Amino acid sequence: MSLQEKWLPIIVSLVVLPPWIWLAVRTKNCLQAITLHSIPYPRRTIWLIKMLALIIGAGGVLGVTTEMGMPWFLAVVPSAGVVFFALGDRVQEIVPPKPVQHVSAYQASWQQYRRLRTTYMRSCRWFGATGLVLVLIAASADELPKTVLPYLFALCLVAMITSTATMTFKQLKWLRWPCPRCGCAFRGLWRPWLPRNCVYCGLPRGDKALDVTHDSSC
Repeated sequence: MSLQEKWLPIIVSLVVLPPWIWLAVRTKNCLQAITLHSIPYPRRTIWLIKMLALIIGAGGVLGVTTEMGMPWFLAVVPSAGVVFFALGDRVQEIVPPKPVQHVSAYQASWQQYRRLRTTYMRSCRWFGATGLVLVLIAASADELPKTVLPYLFALCLVAMITSTATMTFKQLKWLRWPCPRCGCAFRGLWRPWLPRNCVYCGLPRGDKALDVTHDSSC
């Protein structure tokens, strides 16, 4: 086995395992960070997620340490440490904080939704533009100076990675936009579209939500 074949799986594992270990050891904090504090989880679901993350995280640590040539009785120690800290983590249900119930707060929240949608669409256009430029450079590579070509590719690659990260972050904020009444994600966990009503509390979207708020405050 070559050196590359030996160390490549280890390097990949060291990149993949930390998020799973974090999810196993600090399940609540990890879930809140991933969902931007907008998805409720009951204790049973959190326990199931913790057990899955623990199997992958602790098992992965054991596999990596043994792959690096460590004896099994020493490789068990870091894996057991992951299990110890994971089981010592207190599991509590996750309930997003409820926003202020006022007409002006509802209006501000829906304005925020429209801003998030606009910024996400703008980031998609930037991503498409960088991809198009990269394709054009690749198509005209024979006509460009050889000294300039590597720098153009590197610049476009950096722009592509940056635009991809920006688009992903903007999309996450847009999809996890909290309902102005219950504070949970309006579209739930999986829906890529905005439903007519909040998945969790049934609040209608748009101007109808303002009517509901006005009626309830009267």
